[in-house]
Amino acid sequence: MEKPYTLNNSVPEFLIRQQLTLDGRTVMTPPVRTDWPAVLLAVGAGVAAAFQVGKAPIALPFIRAELGLDLSAASWILSMLALMGAIAGGAMGSVVTRLGPRRLLPAGLALIAFGSLAGGLAPSQGFLLASRVAEGIGLTVVVIAAPALITVATSPQDRHTAFGLWACFMPFGMAVSMMAAPLLPLIGWRGLWLGMAAFLACYALLAWIRLPASTGHGGSSPSRLWHDLLRTVSSPGPVLLAVIFACYTTAYIALTGFLPTLLIERMGVTPGQAGMMTAAVAAANIVGNLATGPLLRWGVPRWVPIILANITIAASAIGIFSPATPVPLAYALCLVFSAVGGLLPGCVLGGAPPYAPDSRLVPVTLGLIMQGSNIGQVTGPVVVGAAVAWWGWSAAAPLLAGVTLTGAALTLVLRRVRLPG
Repeated sequence: MEKPYTLNNSVPEFLIRQQLTLDGRTVMTPPVRTDWPAVLLAVGAGVAAAFQVGKAPIALPFIRAELGLDLSAASWILSMLALMGAIAGGAMGSVVTRLGPRRLLPAGLALIAFGSLAGGLAPSQGFLLASRVAEGIGLTVVVIAAPALITVATSPQDRHTAFGLWACFMPFGMAVSMMAAPLLPLIGWRGLWLGMAAFLACYALLAWIRLPASTGHGGSSPSRLWHDLLRTVSSPGPVLLAVIFACYTTAYIALTGFLPTLLIERMGVTPGQAGMMTAAVAAANIVGNLATGPLLRWGVPRWVPIILANITIAASAIGIFSPATPVPLAYALCLVFSAVGGLLPGCVLGGAPPYAPDSRLVPVTLGLIMQGSNIGQVTGPVVVGAAVAWWGWSAAAPLLAGVTLTGAALTLVLRRVRLPG
């Protein structure tokens, strides 16, 4: 049975279908009709935010050439967004709980726009990294506020489908932004940054108009925010979801991050071709994301697609990085890795409402899950890159297989956790 939602001033009146009193609190039941325009606007906000993840890899050669950066220094431009999420994800979820997702979604988009504008005008590496900090904080806000908004905007029967759509935001946004690679010789990396800033500013304005911020604060004090965070991290469901997602992103980001290099070295393709082939692998992830909603709506237990995704990733990784695997088969396995692996994000993110210790703590649970995701994004390339540097590409196989099989084992533990309420 769907848990009722705590009613505070951040929830728009048009979503309130029924009010009641429960344990001395005013709460509301989920809406009987999904507000699909709001859902699509939230998903679009995630896609726009994900552009900032995909733009850096394709622009890095141009940035290095202009600013004179070595590969070590340039790597911080790639990892800064994930680092911000890894540091502040859980705490940012508490802030979203206090101020409401309808306020913070346009605010997060505006912060990303400001960061992209500052980056496009940055005179040095230090200013560029500072701008990426702003983009990273804004991205963290968006990827927590948007699914929190989806939660209150959807009816129970549509929520699986909505979260399946939401899970597409990162691969779709990355794939679209990577397809801008052929334009970079014409507009330069600064032109890409400034164009992104203009687009995000317009989208933030659209979100502000379509999803007007309320005047209330939800009634949470700073001490309450820490209480909410501690209560969430002491609950087994949210913590397991976060670690499972961390295992997945460790493998997925390591593969997509190193895939252009792998394709160039093993297939002899040009950098432009490698970028397009990597974009295709990222886009394949959308197939699994979209399949999540129908599977869960048909009654498939949440843990089944998660385990299937983990086992498929582990088996595919062994084939991809084996020197005995023919090159066409290795690339085909990359597509399988991404497509079947895409079943996992929608199941994990959609698990935030049922596994949150309290319905009011869904944003905090989402923040913790995204914090796990970002930790995986930071550690995956570092660990796999170090292993490949020491022992060659074949060393990536046991690492990626091991981490995803760990995720599968933790999913079996999650299966035994009782839902709150």
